Amino acid sequence: MTIFPGLKKFSIEGRINFFWVILMLLTLFVTFIAESATPSHFIVWVICFTTAIKGRFVMDEMMGLREAIPSIRYTIYSYFILLPIFIALSIIFPEFLVKITTINP
Repeated sequence: MTIFPGLKKFSIEGRINFFWVILMLLTLFVTFIAESATPSHFIVWVICFTTAIKGRFVMDEMMGLREAIPSIRYTIYSYFILLPIFIALSIIFPEFLVKITTINP
């Protein structure tokens, strides 16, 4: 599935430049939100979701994983889906994380 199907008619350099600009804009957006907004669960989820989107762009457009073997592609995709989810949950529920990782004497 192509996110921007109209880009197929452009050269590879044009596509890479386009996605580089998108990645930079997403990075600036997340940085602005993280630095200026009051921390909340919603902000954490927005940042983690944006990180997953950026990872998908890098995998598909920069690394060329769109044409890779499905098992490799889906393993890497799951990494960029699960890691932001786990990071968000550890920020939102730190007490639970401490409870399940603490060894009681």
